[in-house]
Amino acid sequence: MKFLAMSRRVAGATNEQVATHATPEALAAFRLMSEGVFEQLYFSPDWKGAVLVVQADTREQAQAALETLPMVRACVIAFDLWQLAPYDHYSRLFAPEYREAP
Repeated sequence: MKFLAMSRRVAGATNEQVATHATPEALAAFRLMSEGVFEQLYFSPDWKGAVLVVQADTREQAQAALETLPMVRACVIAFDLWQLAPYDHYSRLFAPEYREAP
């Protein structure tokens, strides 16, 4: 299964705490990318945080992988996690009632 994970800073976490864990966090993320657990990792200039696509058999496994990250263990960041599924609504276009143009 695929999951979308979006990080958020834990209330009270400081920039100094983030900086302290930045290198270990990057190394841990690289390890998980190398293992195929993290499929994609993004940052946005419009929002301070990370967006990850996580591959796991269950939500619990995805959450457990995120909990290995140094910033999560140090309670600096947390992740919101959503299961993803392929978009399959294109099939509606091929239903008989949609085959003719209005």
